[in-house]
Amino acid sequence: MTVYTLSNPHLRMRVSTQGACLLGLEDEQGRPLLRESDPDAPCDPGQWHPGQSALFPMVPLANRVAGNRFELWGEEHGLPESPVDPDFFLHGDGWLRQWQPVALSGSAVTLQLISDNGPFHYQAELDYRLEGASLVARITLTHLGESPCLYGAGFHPFFWRDVLTQVRFLASGVWQEGVDHLPTSWSGTLAPHLDFRRWRRPQGWLNHCYGGWCGRAELAHPARRQRLTLTSDSAFLMLYQPDEVSGFVCLEPQSHAANAHHMAGHPGLRLLAPGDRLALVMTLTVTDGA
Repeated sequence: MTVYTLSNPHLRMRVSTQGACLLGLEDEQGRPLLRESDPDAPCDPGQWHPGQSALFPMVPLANRVAGNRFELWGEEHGLPESPVDPDFFLHGDGWLRQWQPVALSGSAVTLQLISDNGPFHYQAELDYRLEGASLVARITLTHLGESPCLYGAGFHPFFWRDVLTQVRFLASGVWQEGVDHLPTSWSGTLAPHLDFRRWRRPQGWLNHCYGGWCGRAELAHPARRQRLTLTSDSAFLMLYQPDEVSGFVCLEPQSHAANAHHMAGHPGLRLLAPGDRLALVMTLTVTDGA
């Protein structure tokens, strides 16, 4: 893989062509904003893959699809097998592929991927750019297949955290996690450990999809007197944390609900005809303040 180190007076990032992922994002003092990944680690998929990165894209879908298949207009579509999950086309295939650079400057890079895999035939472009104290990431996905297909996209950042880190965001409700990490019932009432309307430290195992998300989430690092704000044009936010000692928490903006392929109305998924596009933007901004 090729790794590009890009910077401006406020931020520094390392971008890999393997998976179009970030290997790190630091502030002007060199402190990690996302978890760090070793840029010199072997790129052999058997030893390292973008799931160990600081951030990776999710295309042409996010999360999991029940049964690893979906139905459209009465026709069943099986999803491809994944080399990293025995049961699901987990987060799609974009994060596991080699991307090609199409534009590069000292503070920005644009990567491109063409994939023809199962029902999905698409071109994706991912633009990472540093603008002041913000990282702006934009995915643009174009359907290349002859028949319309359902598409989605998302970003999977691993935010650095310590024991004092707190999170805050607004959402109208959450899907409860069930078997195989798939969502079950929707609840407009938030259990205390899932209610982040006010500042709260994320605790224990968390793996839940929020709907009606306001498009803004904040992380406060009191020990640093620093705040990180995530904004996106998506209406769904995935919250993931394996435990409290992992050193990270994931706040994942995605265009559709987890397992939306099996929900009435396919919430958030886009049915793209040949040549149609889907775009998703995420901005991470660092500011001073506890």
